[in-house]
Amino acid sequence: MLGATEQGLGGCIITSIEKEGLRKSLEIPPRYEILLVLALGKPKETVVIETVGDSGDIKYWRDSEGVHHVPKRPLDDIIIG
Repeated sequence: MLGATEQGLGGCIITSIEKEGLRKSLEIPPRYEILLVLALGKPKETVVIETVGDSGDIKYWRDSEGVHHVPKRPLDDIIIG
């Protein structure tokens, strides 16, 4: 997803899929395990990823210009080490 974003694409990770139907349709050999599907495309909206504020609220929101704001926690806050 990060690589796609760097190329100007947007995407969605889909985990609720009919894996065996997908395997058959795409002729994916059994030695590969299907974990998820990435849907990629040109975004129709502007998305801004920003650091979670002091409130800790991680709820997505849109401003008056229609920009989609996506709060994310800093990496140091989520990595245990």
